Amino acid sequence: MTYRKPLQEFERIATANRWVLKLLGVDIFNPDFRYSTATWVICSLACTFILVTGYDLYRFRNDVFNFAFALVTLGYAVIGVSRLWFLLGSPAAYSQIFAESKETYRQESSERSREVQQKYTRLLKQCVVLYSGCFLGGSIMAGLLPFAVYWWTGQKVLPFGVILPFTDPDTMEGYQLNYLYQVSCIAWTPPGLTATQNMYFALVFNICIQYDVLQLKLEDLDVLIKDTAEYSVIQQKLVEIIHCQQHLSAFVTEIERIFAVQMFIEISSMAMQIVVILFVEHIGLWIPGYLAILVATFQLLIFCALGTFISIKADLFAESVYNVSWHQIRIPEQQSIKFMMAKSQQSLLLTYGGMLPLDMNLFLSVYRKIYSIFMMLQNV
Repeated sequence: MTYRKPLQEFERIATANRWVLKLLGVDIFNPDFRYSTATWVICSLACTFILVTGYDLYRFRNDVFNFAFALVTLGYAVIGVSRLWFLLGSPAAYSQIFAESKETYRQESSERSREVQQKYTRLLKQCVVLYSGCFLGGSIMAGLLPFAVYWWTGQKVLPFGVILPFTDPDTMEGYQLNYLYQVSCIAWTPPGLTATQNMYFALVFNICIQYDVLQLKLEDLDVLIKDTAEYSVIQQKLVEIIHCQQHLSAFVTEIERIFAVQMFIEISSMAMQIVVILFVEHIGLWIPGYLAILVATFQLLIFCALGTFISIKADLFAESVYNVSWHQIRIPEQQSIKFMMAKSQQSLLLTYGGMLPLDMNLFLSVYRKIYSIFMMLQNV
């Protein structure tokens, strides 16, 4: 295994997803990104989708099923538009954090560091393949669902709860027009959402690489101390570790700054979708609702699992700092260890809008809240 291999694999994964974003005009991970015709087209399509869905909420205000369908669709629209808003609002921040993630691969040259990079790059690839397959596969299933429902029940349904103004989906022409519009939305929305999500995976796994490399450096430091190495060598290693720790802290802080509000919007939207679907399912059978619940739950689980992963890494790093044989070194070096220990106690976590840690406890809390709201709606 060569040093270049993990970086090349990382760049290959990133390039595939950035190619999708480039087609959509939103490759903000490119430092030379400029607004293009494709950018304005995708923004226009997203805004049109929001406006049409908002119109449908008014149109079906007295129809529980269609209103709920439109409300669930609006949740996906809000997620997509919010991603566009944040991506295009500060492209320099995204390109900078992506450049720093690539630099992580270049900075380390030891065999053990390369093994860490290889491990997490392999995990990233598996995660990207799994997520892309599930999300894009689910989107294709949603597009084909009307055929299955018609074959099973004889009813005509649409993939999403968005109906074009001045059309009647109960007529053949109206149904075909709306189906074609919704399928056209499937052609650009899921690929864009998948590509941006995969780039988020790349950044999160890069945090894991930095944590594990830091732990390797701590192990090396402990060996130097126990072997009674020269104090200048120990001090040099301490400075190196502190520098890496500060870089990691800045990296996580920047990712949190960029994504915290977006996480709040997306998790809130998905929770709202699940509540609405459960309420409608309580009234009567709604087949598309089960697929929507599955997708929303899967997305929630992914976000919270990644946050939990980072939280565990932070705890393990703090424990590693504490286990260094700091009592065997001089007072000045002990002060450096204390500094690292104090920094490691400061939570470097991904959060839900800066309010709650993004972890499995949040996942359980969201579902407890969903259950409480659902029970309250049942009693209305």
